Amino acid sequence: PPPPPPLLTDRWEASSWSECSRTCGEGFQFRMVRCWKMLSPGLDSSVYSDLCTLAELERPLERRPCKSPACGPQWEVAEWSECSAKCGSRGQVTREVRCSDEKKSCDASNRPPSSRNCTGLPCERHWSVSEWGPCSGSCGQGTMVRYVYCKTPDGRVVPESQCDPESKPLAIHPCGEKDCPPHWLAQDWERCNTTCGRGLRRRTVLCVGITAGKFQKFEDDECDAGSRPADESTCFERPCFKWYTTPWSECTKTCGVGVRMRDVKCYQGREIVRGCDPLTKPVAKQTCALQPCPTEPPDENCQDRPTTNCSLALKVNLCSHWYYSKACCHSCRASRSS
Repeated sequence: PPPPPPLLTDRWEASSWSECSRTCGEGFQFRMVRCWKMLSPGLDSSVYSDLCTLAELERPLERRPCKSPACGPQWEVAEWSECSAKCGSRGQVTREVRCSDEKKSCDASNRPPSSRNCTGLPCERHWSVSEWGPCSGSCGQGTMVRYVYCKTPDGRVVPESQCDPESKPLAIHPCGEKDCPPHWLAQDWERCNTTCGRGLRRRTVLCVGITAGKFQKFEDDECDAGSRPADESTCFERPCFKWYTTPWSECTKTCGVGVRMRDVKCYQGREIVRGCDPLTKPVAKQTCALQPCPTEPPDENCQDRPTTNCSLALKVNLCSHWYYSKACCHSCRASRSS
């Protein structure tokens, strides 16, 4: 523990610095800073920080940079993608894995996995449709349009990927005549299969007609192959900004509760930028709880410090505090044994 506090009414006290948060390269050290108040000569107590701030006392640093031997190149990983599986089936989630140094190679033996299996949500979602709109024209040109939703049993609208694509109702329907020969009918484009960058979008294209006023599907060879609309198209969403993280550091403590750190960077391609969504930023620091720290063996010969009012400390039960357990060692030990 730090030396006995000087006799000031209000003052900042700082604990010792933690271990460096990184085992190599640049990291941080942390310590606890508290405001202390002298209640009476020889008796101090931790109080709200506002007292020291209002007294315009300079607050000691709670964090400082530290540097260990330089790191070699590290693997950096983006967040996992959404599961590609349709409801009730299996699929894969993927993520990008990159080496932090383009000129040096990362260790291939500890490369993080870039894909893993996943299972789609249960097939409890169902398709729901609106009423048809009016017919827009004559045979071969005219269509009726309606909205098709994917809903949960309680009526919430969810992404279409959560419903079975094979049973999706038509959103665009032919109309115009009582009898209409086979012709191509394209449905709306699905969403781009990527949330950023270049991707692919698809749509259903059917050979359809109307016979005696009733909708009818035909085989594709009944329609003119040369005029078939495209069922795939490239698409481009906003430029890709992605968060990447390095592996977690070792815990800053070897026992008790410490902190572990990792680097979080935003990339657009190979460039480090600032365009990533702050709401999806991965956590860069978290606590780590290890086995309890061993307690120090009792010092049979410890003595109270003459400058500390230990009888008053015992009266207000301060023996559990780290400073008074040392400064009033003899009195606190006698109190516990009695």
